Amino acid sequence: MRRVAAWAGGAAALVAIGVGTVALIRFPGDTPSGPRSLDAITVESAPTAVLPLSEPEILELLDRRPEYGPLTDPARRRGCLAGLGYPASTRVLGAREVTINGHPAVVLLVPDTPEGTIIALAVAPSCSSADTGLMADTIVRRP
Repeated sequence: MRRVAAWAGGAAALVAIGVGTVALIRFPGDTPSGPRSLDAITVESAPTAVLPLSEPEILELLDRRPEYGPLTDPARRRGCLAGLGYPASTRVLGAREVTINGHPAVVLLVPDTPEGTIIALAVAPSCSSADTGLMADTIVRRP
């Protein structure tokens, strides 16, 4: 009985090795040859454009109804803010669509620390948690 069990176990092991080898030869897949952690790191470059609004124009947005444009959907806006490093509970104080260097953008005003300052962020209309498309930013003091 032990010999039969040993033969059955050995045969099962050989069959598993054969099936695995055939699967790897036929469908090798895209397997990395080394650690992938460095390949997966992305660094967002700093904004290079200048915000096309003056300080008074930015502060004026605080008194107007926000014009979110493509970021009207609250879930999409939260994803955009998360991509920028802000918590989901961050309140947008104002918004307006603008054009920066011939490209459409949305300016979002968010509170800054210390109190009394706000940050104006110009992002691409396709802003998401994966790619914010940050084009410009500036800090403005509230009067």
